[in-house]
Amino acid sequence: MDDVRPRRRVESAPTALWMIALFALAPFPVAALVFSFGPADAARAALSTLLAWAALVVAFLGGVRWGLETREPQPRWYRLAFSALTAATALMVLLGRGRAPDAWILGGFIVVFMIQWMFDHQTPDTPARYPTLSTAITASACISLGLALEKALNA
Repeated sequence: MDDVRPRRRVESAPTALWMIALFALAPFPVAALVFSFGPADAARAALSTLLAWAALVVAFLGGVRWGLETREPQPRWYRLAFSALTAATALMVLLGRGRAPDAWILGGFIVVFMIQWMFDHQTPDTPARYPTLSTAITASACISLGLALEKALNA
């Protein structure tokens, strides 16, 4: 039997939450810019920072999804499993560094972020409190990872 839940009204995230999110997203563009345009001796550390931060943010978003779902009267197993799977996938992508080209690792994170975003925004009755904030986080991450990907492909 399908679980039919009413759609929730889209709320705007409070200003304080936006400010914290923007501050927390700063490592994405900073690391990507240093990797792409900074001094050569800082590039490797910047890429490591970018990739570690990507894994951390994917895991954090999975935890948020898990928390929202567990508040439901009858949590859906597939949403809980997907939450854990995205975090595990991000870790696997990160652990692939050194075994696969950096371009593949960067592309892998872009794919993970996009799949996570599509799952959250295309699945009916998703408990997503602030979908605009989620989109901003995903866009920031993917644009920064894309900039670094361009550099990695042309290095």
